[in-house]
Amino acid sequence: MAGKAPKVRIVTFSLALFVLFYFMGYYMLNPILKTLHEEGLIPGKTEVEWRFNAGLIATILQGTGLVLSFVWGILADKIGRRQILFLLGITMGIGLLLVSTARSYTELLLYFVLFGLGYVGVGPVIYAFISDALPSQSRGKGYAAYYVSSVLAMILGLIVAGVLLQWRTAYLVSGLATFIFAVILFISSRGITIGYSEKKAEEVKKYSLREALPSLKKKTVLLILLMIIPWTIPWGMLSIWSIDYISTKWGVPTGTASLIIAAATASIALGHIIGGTLSDRLVSRGDTSGRAKISIIGVAVGYIAMLLMLIYPYPYGDTSISALFLPALLAVGGMMFTTFAYPNINSVLSDVIIPEHRGTIFAFYSVLNNLGWTLGPTVYTLLLSAFANTMGQIQAMTSAAVLIVSLWLIALLCWIGIYRSYPKEKL
Repeated sequence: MAGKAPKVRIVTFSLALFVLFYFMGYYMLNPILKTLHEEGLIPGKTEVEWRFNAGLIATILQGTGLVLSFVWGILADKIGRRQILFLLGITMGIGLLLVSTARSYTELLLYFVLFGLGYVGVGPVIYAFISDALPSQSRGKGYAAYYVSSVLAMILGLIVAGVLLQWRTAYLVSGLATFIFAVILFISSRGITIGYSEKKAEEVKKYSLREALPSLKKKTVLLILLMIIPWTIPWGMLSIWSIDYISTKWGVPTGTASLIIAAATASIALGHIIGGTLSDRLVSRGDTSGRAKISIIGVAVGYIAMLLMLIYPYPYGDTSISALFLPALLAVGGMMFTTFAYPNINSVLSDVIIPEHRGTIFAFYSVLNNLGWTLGPTVYTLLLSAFANTMGQIQAMTSAAVLIVSLWLIALLCWIGIYRSYPKEKL
């Protein structure tokens, strides 16, 4: 039987590529929206009208996944993560393949909704599946692989659909790859059942929602759920408004600001890897609170770096390397260090929740995580409008951004609380 055990490295690699290609299917939408309008697939006689119809695609797509997160999380606990992951992977693959054939706005919307049945909602299933496949001391790297793939997908999606391929071909490639790697993942993970990395299959209890919900009362779980919206609102703001902030406040071209944020985005991938790897090493050496330590250090250093970048007295309009270097380095450091915490959030949750209930609890986490990302851009614009009544534009932008990024201090306090509660509640 030992020789038939699934090869975890192959499983992890297959999962990373699966995540890369289905996330790419979402991020490719951004650079092709205007093309879809010009081809008549997104209707609208005015700029406002067509942009509303374009935004509706992304809103309904994400909203569908958000609503179904609880359904997929519960079914993953009840039926099995591997099976639900395969079902959602095939569904997303077919949805993306159909997008490449769309001939009208109605078809385009329906096919993206089909893709949306899995997108977002597959998150809790993947989180729980990683905890099935990998033991506690290796999960940091496992969750880092997931997050790194999602970050690289954004970069790859912009390049593939925006530069290299015609959009229909790009979606054909994305859909086919998603379908293929869903199948490869399903085959390579044969034998990985609920609790595989921790206990024998016969020891796993039958799923009960009533028994799963009390896990929400654990102090560590409560602290993570409490911090997740303050943690993700700044990320949501930075994902949309960071380029505009730099170009407007520093007086540099949008292209220059885009290069800085591209470097900072790449550093996010590195932050996932470093944060997950360092915490795994500490846990392997017997440091139970290692994940909390790495997260506390990362959030503290990242917050200070990002704060300094936001308030940096930049010489307006200067595009020289000497002027750009330090504030750009602060932007890169702010995003990289803060990201240390992301793979550890999932690892800590998986360590305090029994295997049978992880899909359900991860569904709560996933909904709050995506809600924070969604609220971030809007919260920034609301604060900007409020501050603009009493101060100039640049000062209003700085004040709004500093206030939002300072929400990370709530996450920092929660991590300090987790540092105390996690070792006691770890399974």
